[in-house]
Amino acid sequence: MSIIQKNWQSRGPLAVLLLPVSLFYRGLLSLRRLAYRYGWKAALPVPLPVVVIGNLSVGGTGKTPLCAHLVERFKQAGWKPAIVSRGYGGPRHESAYLLTDSDTPSTAGDEPVMLRVQTGVPVCVCVNRAEAVRKLAESTDANIVFSDDGLQHLAMPRVAQILVVDGVRGFGNGWVMPSGPLRDSFGSLSNISFVAIQIPANQSQPSSTNAVEPVLHRSLHEGIVNERIAPYRAHRFSLVPTQAINIHSGERLQLSALKGQAVHAVAGIGHPQRFFDSLAGLGIKVVEHPKADHATFSAEDFEFGDELPILVTAKDAVKLKQLNTLPANIYRIDTDLHLSDALDVAIQQLQDSLKQSIL
Repeated sequence: MSIIQKNWQSRGPLAVLLLPVSLFYRGLLSLRRLAYRYGWKAALPVPLPVVVIGNLSVGGTGKTPLCAHLVERFKQAGWKPAIVSRGYGGPRHESAYLLTDSDTPSTAGDEPVMLRVQTGVPVCVCVNRAEAVRKLAESTDANIVFSDDGLQHLAMPRVAQILVVDGVRGFGNGWVMPSGPLRDSFGSLSNISFVAIQIPANQSQPSSTNAVEPVLHRSLHEGIVNERIAPYRAHRFSLVPTQAINIHSGERLQLSALKGQAVHAVAGIGHPQRFFDSLAGLGIKVVEHPKADHATFSAEDFEFGDELPILVTAKDAVKLKQLNTLPANIYRIDTDLHLSDALDVAIQQLQDSLKQSIL
């Protein structure tokens, strides 16, 4: 975690020093929202309904796994979903680019490639995500699109938007970048369909109606945030590690077999500590190797001078297929998404309302 990111959790000297820049940036964001609200800038219509899954703060909140879950759930209900993404970590696609089986993170970004592998649905990346939606309408039989991120991409119309929040880190000090972790001000919360709060896998059993209420970050109990978040405090989910799969052989290893053992854990995601903590919660002794989000790996990143198992996230595993000299003992960790009853109901209500208005 960088010095700036550590300061985002408080209103210390560095955060205060950067506040004038944040106020200027916040002003620009407000003007931009007003421009779209009053028609000074137009969001051109798209031919398919779009559901946005995004976050308000910088760093991982679990939006991409939740996006994959929603795609699978809608697919099982008879929809034909597709996904659009900015394609962070890959080249800048000015024109809509529809992923193929041959794409890698270096051609389309790590999250889009992972989502295509996990869901099997069409995935399109573009700087202009509205253009990606139009490409999907022209080239596939999709009848609904899920946008992995994009709450701030106002040029793309949407029928619903889901805010994903990290319950542990919340909104930090509540300030906009660079003095805080927010991408936009709290005024943007007014158009949210519902909120999904990620809690640690070992904090409670989110699927139980009798689960102990998780301890949420203080920022989620303050002012306008408290008003907007309060109705959704029970809308919780957790990412629960299930098994380890060798990226070379496909061998499956139950995580219970690693209990009490030391492992190397490598994570280039928005919040690596969550990955490490989820493994430690299973009784695994974790040697932590955090990397930057969307980090590019080399074989040297996995040379630890011992024979301990190496565990990586699903997002990082898609990038390792391009490396030829990796150790044999690298495993991808698969996870299950556990939903609270309240979040499960909210997703079902969203699906029912869209079915009535669209299908």
